[in-house]
Amino acid sequence: MSKLRFRVVETAFKKKAATVETPAERPSEYFAKYVFNREKMFKYLPGAVYAKLTDAMDNGAPLERAIADEVAAGMKRWATELGVTHYTHWFQP
Repeated sequence: MSKLRFRVVETAFKKKAATVETPAERPSEYFAKYVFNREKMFKYLPGAVYAKLTDAMDNGAPLERAIADEVAAGMKRWATELGVTHYTHWFQP
């Protein structure tokens, strides 16, 4: 068993460290670049849908299920223009 451990350690020491490059941009320049925020909502959603969605966000107005497909289509269009092939809804508290 000890030979196996030594071989594992030996293999680990033969590996080269990964090179990590510091981004050229400041974090504030790319932060939220891939977030579907209000600016992007305005661009990719029909006017009526944008108005209903922001009313729900700002004033707590009820959100109609009927606009869900239009919001999803707008998000998909935005994401595919960025070159994505897959995406998910990620919710955090």
